[in-house]
Amino acid sequence: MAASMACQAALRGLRAASSKQLLGSRNQLARVSPRRWLNLQEYQSKKLMQDSGVTVQRFFVADTASEALEAAKRLKAKEIVLKAQILAGGRGKGVFDSGLKGGVHLTKDPAVVGELAGKMLGFSLTTKQTPKEGVKVKTVMVAEALDISRETYFAILMDRSCNGPVIVGSPQGGVDIEEVAATTPELIFKEVIDICEGVRDDQALRMAANLGFKGPLERQVMGLD
Repeated sequence: MAASMACQAALRGLRAASSKQLLGSRNQLARVSPRRWLNLQEYQSKKLMQDSGVTVQRFFVADTASEALEAAKRLKAKEIVLKAQILAGGRGKGVFDSGLKGGVHLTKDPAVVGELAGKMLGFSLTTKQTPKEGVKVKTVMVAEALDISRETYFAILMDRSCNGPVIVGSPQGGVDIEEVAATTPELIFKEVIDICEGVRDDQALRMAANLGFKGPLERQVMGLD
């Protein structure tokens, strides 16, 4: 309730302010360029989820080939996945200017991790979502490879048309979510979140059900357990 009242007070204050106070002159607006502050690398997102109690696979971050090799040895995993860290999708099918194909590789040999990292770090990776010249890779993630029994998609997006965050989920998610959206849009579910109210229990329950979670998992997804 306190948060809701604070939001209401802030909105009243914004409405009461003059257009001059809120917008300034056209010349001032012309000089303002938008900046994004919510960019997160994959490993950073995993760390945030881990800190919030979400189960993720074991992983390390490396800035050099030797660090990647040592990380692979420390994992002692049956299989290792090496992933280039850039702010773009389609990494698995991307191409490096070093000649290496693919920004995601699976191997059981730690030595191979070191070799591949040497062909990633310091080189530019070009994918369908990057500029033509690609994006230089400065960091790689070395993680334990896991068997995938089922993939789902979950995201929280800022939607200007809704003036706030929107939860988007699909039971057919994963690396091919773009294809799911194009061929079976009915499997993409959305929940618009009121910024003053937050996520309601009924919204969390509905999204958990739409993602295909049942029983104890459904309650866990809702955050009730």
